[in-house]
Amino acid sequence: MRCLGLCLALVPFSASAFERAPHPSEAPMEPCPSQGAGFFRIPGTASCIRLSGRVTAGADVGPRHRAVPVQGRIAVDTRTDSALGPVRSFVRIEAGQR
Repeated sequence: MRCLGLCLALVPFSASAFERAPHPSEAPMEPCPSQGAGFFRIPGTASCIRLSGRVTAGADVGPRHRAVPVQGRIAVDTRTDSALGPVRSFVRIEAGQR
């Protein structure tokens, strides 16, 4: 019986957990020239982000038929100013074969 009472008491809290959180801003991303070319300010924050990447592909036209070399790379660079100075995070992921 205690378990049923506890479950019924938690129902209002669990229902509110599934509500969608409001977006910080519906405005489009603005350029962030203070951090460099290609950076955009994340709406509702003081952080700037730059997404970059590339894909390369080649063709093997020799008598041996091998796999086509394909490579890809994506990089995420975020920067923000803090009370202690600038904070930066950088992640680069590469995949493919040569």
